[in-house]
Amino acid sequence: MMPARKAALVVVIAVTAIPRTSVLAQDVTGQWKGRMEPTNLSAEIELDLQRAGTAWNAEMAYRAGPDGGSLPVEELRVDGDSVFVRTQLEGADMSLTLALEDELLLGSVRVTENGSLLVEGPTALARASDASAQSRLLDWLNAQGESIDAGRRDAVIEGALQLLLANYLDLDAAERADAEVRARASRGEYSSLTSPARLAELLGRDLAEATGDRHVQVKFSAGRVSDPLASTDETEAELEQLRRDAEAENFGIGETRVLEGNVGYLAFNRFFRAELAGDALAAAMQSLATTDALIVDLRESRGGDPVMAVLAASWFFEGRPRHWNDLVRRFDATTTQFWTAAWLPGLRYTKPIYVLTAQRTFSAPESFAYELQQTGRATIVGELTGGGAHPGAWFPIDDRFAVFIPLSRYVSAVSGGDWEGTGVKPDVACTAVEALECAHHIALERLGRE
Repeated sequence: MMPARKAALVVVIAVTAIPRTSVLAQDVTGQWKGRMEPTNLSAEIELDLQRAGTAWNAEMAYRAGPDGGSLPVEELRVDGDSVFVRTQLEGADMSLTLALEDELLLGSVRVTENGSLLVEGPTALARASDASAQSRLLDWLNAQGESIDAGRRDAVIEGALQLLLANYLDLDAAERADAEVRARASRGEYSSLTSPARLAELLGRDLAEATGDRHVQVKFSAGRVSDPLASTDETEAELEQLRRDAEAENFGIGETRVLEGNVGYLAFNRFFRAELAGDALAAAMQSLATTDALIVDLRESRGGDPVMAVLAASWFFEGRPRHWNDLVRRFDATTTQFWTAAWLPGLRYTKPIYVLTAQRTFSAPESFAYELQQTGRATIVGELTGGGAHPGAWFPIDDRFAVFIPLSRYVSAVSGGDWEGTGVKPDVACTAVEALECAHHIALERLGRE
């Protein structure tokens, strides 16, 4: 499995609030910096609030582990000393409700998806220039949730390192990460951490940076994750829950429509397991079969099942099955081959393909774009992708902590390489926002309809 992740940089975005006037509004102007710490979503936040006439302007940035990215802020309200921000994070709705108290913006964050609450927890920000307030906000956050003692903190660090050494796809990189994290621990860089969510976020960041692999993560969750190397089969109840989860997101298939000039459009929001999502994909492809070109949108697609990525690509190749790629695993010295499907419930789509990418396109969707580009089957339009080519699995450290470890090295059957750390370079570079319009224009031009 490939986790959903974003690019390893902090991107700043600008938003404007609906004007709200109050005599106390000036109290929240300025640059704020802090954290949000619901279970399994510890992240740094920066918020710059400024007034422009009667309206409020804001710039916002966040960083979680080694990653960060732009957030499409959909609502901003400033009312006196209170601030409300609503945005999207990896397809989920996220809202922050804050109020000024003792020179801190204190409150909570809620993350929901399809109306269901995923996580909620405390959020605190202080003025970026106020070192004393920055220290106080950490004290406030520490008092809000669970805490861990030094013994458990050290056991989590040791457990993560041992699992990495035993299972990570590159032993040399695992040994470098082990040495780096132990050096940090000896310098006392983790000794002040009492928040389990913050420990997970910072340890995951350090492991990812030391290995150079942004798939590496650590999380603190509600229960123990299953051992991915155990031989137990999924229960009927577990399979049914997976199916319900996939169905709630339309099996990862987003919007399908026909654009001007008979150009089809198909969005992938996520690559769910092929046995769950295959029928939904077939229905989408059949609905677009009579179009003269197809735009496949991966701009909001982050992670998923590599088998589903190959199945999706199979619709675009005629003839005998094609060797797609190999996954080479270190810990048990196995190689798994992937081939396009020999049979599909419909005609293959042999007309021009255009694939839209964004900087946040990551992991399994990148394999789809990469191989279609390597085979010359599609034109890639948009931004350089995130650069994550190593699938893996979550390993339990203890009953609450887990570490995601990339297990396999990707080897393309065409290029012999992959896109790890470099991303998939677009054939036609433009911003993600402009990509659909750009691809549509190229498609119409090549069809002689522009």
